[in-house]
Amino acid sequence: MNHESKIFLLSYFIISIGTPSQFIFAVKKADPLTGALMVGFYFIFSAIASIIFSHLSDRLMRRKIFAIIGFNLVAIIFVAYFFVSSPIELIFCASLVGIGFSAYNPTSTALFSEMEPMLPSGKLMSYFFVVASGGWALGSIIQGIIDQFLGDFVFIFGAAITLIGMTVYLIKINDIPYYPNNLDTTNNPNSILKNPNLQLYSLLILILSLAILTRHLGIQGGFALFPNYLEEGLGTEPFLLSLILAANMSSQALLMIPIGKLVDHNKFGRRITLLLGLSTAFIAVLAWSFIRIPWILVFPQMLVGFSWVTLATSSTALITDITTRKTRSQGLGWFDAGLAIGGSIGPLVAALLYVQSGESFTYAFQILSIFPIIGFFLVLLTFSEDRLTHQYTLIWEKRKK
Repeated sequence: MNHESKIFLLSYFIISIGTPSQFIFAVKKADPLTGALMVGFYFIFSAIASIIFSHLSDRLMRRKIFAIIGFNLVAIIFVAYFFVSSPIELIFCASLVGIGFSAYNPTSTALFSEMEPMLPSGKLMSYFFVVASGGWALGSIIQGIIDQFLGDFVFIFGAAITLIGMTVYLIKINDIPYYPNNLDTTNNPNSILKNPNLQLYSLLILILSLAILTRHLGIQGGFALFPNYLEEGLGTEPFLLSLILAANMSSQALLMIPIGKLVDHNKFGRRITLLLGLSTAFIAVLAWSFIRIPWILVFPQMLVGFSWVTLATSSTALITDITTRKTRSQGLGWFDAGLAIGGSIGPLVAALLYVQSGESFTYAFQILSIFPIIGFFLVLLTFSEDRLTHQYTLIWEKRKK
């Protein structure tokens, strides 16, 4: 791995330390219903912005400028969280963070995939996600301590650490020059001959996005209620709450590189690893509904971490298999859009289930656990993979042969 790639990972690790400010502490600042709406609106705006920014990034072949815009917007809104308190203000801030995240995440992922073209896709993307998960895990613990003793100053910390990481990114990271060639468009016969996966780009992106949507609907729907479930339902102290949530990210950081190797292995590949992620998401959300002792929730949180690791590495590796540089950010944008749409619907469904069931966390978790299984069968029944070459075939086309 070259020096600039290592600096990129360092900057992203620092930025990820600030991420829990949004997903844990901003949500925890609100009541359960407002918290669910915050997560929902975050993902609604994230879905729209992901498609717009990724399309512009591919069209202009510029990644860095969109990332810098996103980092600055997120830092500004973290500061705003220190001052706001009403439900409308909190929902508005969450929406803007969703836009900021969508400006920097798909474009940064695309840029990193272009920095190391010779590394296997699964291994490469595992490096990207391991620093994001490690930063989040460390940030959850640090911010949990700050929240317990200094309250809303946790958001000032989140803004400061985001700006520090952004400064490293701004000074040290550059876009990769783009030189068009005859194998760099998905509608070029030469490129399709070289890489048959390009012919299936639109359909596989649709299947993948829908599968991711179902997973995130269940997981993010659950997460919209989870901090309040721990604090109000189980009486969990803030520091223990942070440790439970950090178990998710810690397991991600530990498993990311081994799972990345699994994604590239000819006995597993992208599709099987993706199926593992969808099935463990179902088990984790269902387990939340049965466990009443706070510290035992560490174990389903570790399953959530495993689910994300397998889904993130397999999906992004699959996207690099079926895209060129001119479509990669868009492919990753649709990946983020699937996450975002599922993440926007999930909290709204969770809030509805919570209210209709007489404020029952158990009922809401059990219904939400059904959705990842839908995605599991969608992937299982639509396409297959040659695990040696990572070429994909639609199931119905395979049967014709």
